[in-house]
Amino acid sequence: MPDPQNASNPTLTDFIGTRDSFLVIRDPQLEKTGTQARAQLRSLPLLSEFGLDRVAHPGIYDNGLRLVDYELYPNEDLRDDGIADVEFPLVHYASQEMLTGDLQDDDRVYDDQDIIRRLLRERPEGVSYVLVTDTSSPRMPRHTQKPGKSFVDEFECTVTDYKGLLKRYLQYNLDSALPLSSTQNLYFHQISSHHKQAGLTAGSIPDLFDYTQIPADSPAWDPLYYLLREDVDQVLEDYSERIREALRSWTERGPTQKIANSMLDMIERKEFEEERLDDYRYRHQNTT
Repeated sequence: MPDPQNASNPTLTDFIGTRDSFLVIRDPQLEKTGTQARAQLRSLPLLSEFGLDRVAHPGIYDNGLRLVDYELYPNEDLRDDGIADVEFPLVHYASQEMLTGDLQDDDRVYDDQDIIRRLLRERPEGVSYVLVTDTSSPRMPRHTQKPGKSFVDEFECTVTDYKGLLKRYLQYNLDSALPLSSTQNLYFHQISSHHKQAGLTAGSIPDLFDYTQIPADSPAWDPLYYLLREDVDQVLEDYSERIREALRSWTERGPTQKIANSMLDMIERKEFEEERLDDYRYRHQNTT
C-alpha cells in the first residue's frame, strides 16, 4: 500500500492502494434515519481532498450549508430525469434502505437501485465511481437475486471502511488535537490542526469556533459567510435553529448547539453584515 506522504496529488484509488475504479466506502452513519439521522456527509471533506467534487445524495442532506464546494446531483433528480447529465468521477450517497425502497416518507419512496446499476454500467471505463453506504455488502434484490450475494460481487470493486481511511489520512497529513471519537469529519480536524499550529486550544470542537480567539485565516470563518450569503434576504426568526439544521448533515451528536450559538453570536454582533464581519475578522487578527 503506497505511503500517502510520498505521493504527489494522489487519487483516492492511489490512497486506498487499488486499481479498481468502483469503490464502496462503508460509513455506518448513513444507517440512521428519522431524528437520529445526521452527519451523513461527514466523509465528503475527506473525499474532496482527492478532487472528488461531483456528488449525488438525497436532497434532504442539503441543509443550506456546504463545508466543501461540490456539484450536486440530487438522488431525486436522477430517479426522475435519468443520468444523461451526470459527469464522472462521482461520489454517490445511498443507504441500504435507499437501495431497496425500504426508506419512505410522506412524499416518496427512496429506491435507487436502478439508478446505481445504470451508473455502474454506463460510466466511462477506469473513471472513479464511489458509493458511500452503510454496509460492506449492499444488496439490490431486484437485480441480484441469489441468496447471500451482493451486487458488488458482479463488478470489480474495492470495499473499504471510512473510519479506517480517515484515521490513516490523519496519521500522514494532519496534527489534529481532536480525538477521533469526537468527530469523524475531516473538516473539524483540519481546523484543529490549523489552530494547534497557531498555539491555540484545539482539543474540543467548541474551542474551534471561539471567534474571539481564532486567527483570521482559520477555516472556521467560512461557514459564517456561507450562512450570510444563503440567507441574505430571508433572515429567520429562530436563526439558532436554522444554523443547527444547517450543521446537521455534517456533525455527529455532540456540541452542535454550542457551535450554532457561537456562529449566531458573531453574526448578530456584526448585524448580519458581511463587511462588518470582515472588519472584525481582520482587525481582530492584527491585534492578537
